[in-house]
Amino acid sequence: MAKSKFIQIESKNALLELLKEGRDFETIYAVGSAFKDEKSKEIYMLAGQKRIPIIKVSRKAINRRLRSSSSESIIGVMYSQNSWNLEELLDTIYKDKKQPFFLILDNVKYAQNVAAIMRTAFAVGVNGIIVNPQEKSLISDETIRISMGAAERVPLVEMNLFSALKVLKENDIKTYAIHMEGNTYYEQNLRGPIAFVLGAEDVGISTGIMERVDGSLSIPMREGIGSLNVSATAAILLYEKLRQEVTPT
Repeated sequence: MAKSKFIQIESKNALLELLKEGRDFETIYAVGSAFKDEKSKEIYMLAGQKRIPIIKVSRKAINRRLRSSSSESIIGVMYSQNSWNLEELLDTIYKDKKQPFFLILDNVKYAQNVAAIMRTAFAVGVNGIIVNPQEKSLISDETIRISMGAAERVPLVEMNLFSALKVLKENDIKTYAIHMEGNTYYEQNLRGPIAFVLGAEDVGISTGIMERVDGSLSIPMREGIGSLNVSATAAILLYEKLRQEVTPT
């Protein structure tokens, strides 16, 4: 892993999930009366076990710290280290005897879409999301809050996508782009090491990427519907891959 980034967790659910995973926090800020419900009590207990400082502040002070429209009474401050080198990530995957399973996002930038994709990716066992180097990191307070912490738990690789496709090909990982003229997704064998390439709804996948993938897949739709939201597309493909893996041949 590489660079770290200061982030703020403004979701009680995400904060609890990350604490359960053993993630360390710099500080937890809480309104004095916050630790009354079961989740808050569990946060308090886990933070105490890890000796994470809990600073009790006023409601007004919490509101000043909030960067979103959230009304949470507990905020966790941590350093994100979710930045991976692709070769190192592959080494880790092989060492753990896991099967490479990637998503490649081409120009997908809206926080809501990115967060929804990351949540689904974490649920089905994707072990890496690859994006072009970003001016603004995809890992933000907002994406972590919306994804319920998944944005910090699915390894993120920022690198040139052409270079990433080359590395994947060298490791015998099949790459499939989503395109309306592709093969119907559920008729394609999706078992084994694989990477799905998703593009933004407005611009799609770049021509250079389409020329470098192993194949393309499509999702059947009624007439009059040009495309699905990219997070919905991701969910359909990821769960079809999972379905095929668990269904006996």
